[in-house]
Amino acid sequence: MIGPLSTKMYCAIGMVAVAWAQLDEVVALCLSRMLGADHVEFLAINSHIQGRGRLEALKSLGAHKLPAEQAVVLANFCDQAMGLARERNKIQHGSWLQGETPDIAIRFTYRTQGRITAAAPTITAQEIAGLADQINTVSAKLSSFLEQMGLFDPIDPLDRRKARPIPPHMEDGP
Repeated sequence: MIGPLSTKMYCAIGMVAVAWAQLDEVVALCLSRMLGADHVEFLAINSHIQGRGRLEALKSLGAHKLPAEQAVVLANFCDQAMGLARERNKIQHGSWLQGETPDIAIRFTYRTQGRITAAAPTITAQEIAGLADQINTVSAKLSSFLEQMGLFDPIDPLDRRKARPIPPHMEDGP
């Protein structure tokens, strides 16, 4: 029956959205930690940078601050994420129609002018969930990389337990 998406398809698409949000957060954490910035304050800046720009910035910052071997590893993670971004965008921004079974949907692809292309591939919930798994793998690798560099505490990722000293120029208030 063709009609609204099944719960399986909604869940699979949602898995991609959540996985990408987590990857975005890990990338932001990498940037803030490598810059030595408070993560929550850094988010005010990070929220104005598109995903690809964040990944490119992370590669550049890694090349500038890390030993060559670590910079290559970080660049590879960023490239993996950028490769997944294209498929993620198709999933998140596609126009969907339920296929013949609850496990299959039809994705219409829009062109920049808003026209639907003739290609309307079918995709399974399992294939979409597989993309979420790939995104989660890159997130986990980036988190592990940060941890190995001593920049990530998995128990307290925002470092809220650590008291931050007040910079001397701010001790007396504004």
